[in-house]
Amino acid sequence: MRYLSAVLLFFCLQAQAETTDKTIIGWIETVRIMPEKFELTAKIDSGADNSSLDVISWKTYSHQDEEWIRFDVINNNEDTITFERPLEGYTLIKRKRAEPVERPVVSMKLCIGNHIYLAPVNLAERKGFKYRMLIGRSFLKGRFLVDSAVKQSTLPQCNSL
Repeated sequence: MRYLSAVLLFFCLQAQAETTDKTIIGWIETVRIMPEKFELTAKIDSGADNSSLDVISWKTYSHQDEEWIRFDVINNNEDTITFERPLEGYTLIKRKRAEPVERPVVSMKLCIGNHIYLAPVNLAERKGFKYRMLIGRSFLKGRFLVDSAVKQSTLPQCNSL
């Protein structure tokens, strides 16, 4: 019995040590897209595999023998910006009671609090959604813990790359 208690204590301490390395954020946070420093409110969704960004329109084009994509984004203050990024590819998004849809994917540097990470982001017309960006599990994994009782726990502090 004493051995079992020691093993359980070890695993509890190990789990606690692993969680202290992660930043706790709320289920709604302000995200800054770098290097443009464009901010918008995002829903932190551990149920979504990947991150998604609401775009008004997009157009692919050739740039130095690479396929790029130009897209417009509007934030909660009604500010609009045009982004240009290399097109990383397309992803197939499964939907409830609807056919899957193919979405373009770009890499974006996202800042939450004082942390900045490069993340794949799929582009979508997220009409009818309150939040223009969704941050999914692939971005959160190993970096953040989500407190579902909290909103706006931190503001972006990344100013340069």
